[in-house]
Amino acid sequence: MMTELVLVEGVSDVLLISYFLQNVYGWKHENSNVIGITENDAYEHIESLAKEDSQLILCGVGGNGKFASFVEKHRVNTMLIEKDIASLMIVTDRDEDTDGKIARRIKKALGSLTIRGGQWLSNDITDSFGQSKTINTYLLVIPADENGALERVIINALKDIPEEAELIKEVSTFINSLKAEIVPELYQTNKSDKATIGTFFSIKNPQNAMRSFVTFISKIDWSSSESLRQLFLPFQYLGAEKPEAEGILNEK
Repeated sequence: MMTELVLVEGVSDVLLISYFLQNVYGWKHENSNVIGITENDAYEHIESLAKEDSQLILCGVGGNGKFASFVEKHRVNTMLIEKDIASLMIVTDRDEDTDGKIARRIKKALGSLTIRGGQWLSNDITDSFGQSKTINTYLLVIPADENGALERVIINALKDIPEEAELIKEVSTFINSLKAEIVPELYQTNKSDKATIGTFFSIKNPQNAMRSFVTFISKIDWSSSESLRQLFLPFQYLGAEKPEAEGILNEK
């Protein structure tokens, strides 16, 4: 069985990516995972998916800036050596950082593995038996070409979906109207995007306004969004041969 590990920031990332993988790429939910990784606290979220002879383990690390602590607590670097894991993908918010800064921060947490934004890399390592093995890595930074986080990705995706486009545009206009005098903190991009998404879902499904994010995620046909499809194209290689993965030897 091919086992692949995907680390993302939070629960909402896990839910959206899991939905997309199941509805676009044919993965199915499983109750457990073969490497035995489990949640350490209420902020982490782990979900397992399977397709044919492959298993994909989605790990929400607990929020922004928690990748290094998650890797350390769960001994991920040791697990990559000891367990039969074929690849590691990391999905992280761009916020206002550059690709290079993000990659350096993630690389520091991963030790000997090299990872690069937007490219599958082939890392040759030695396993616990002294045998050579290959770990493929991929860093996906979202959004692809603008500042922001998952909320910005969701807003862009909703604009793509004909039955959702008018409402998300009206909500965005409303949130913008509050910035000048009523809620000036909405000038901060991430807070404005969070307020936009929260308002959209509350209006779209008022009967579920006090429920969890998973309720809202399941009620939108995300597979209809072309921007989301393009952003998540690297997921097509999970459970499959990677596209001409570039070998890395002692890259600094």
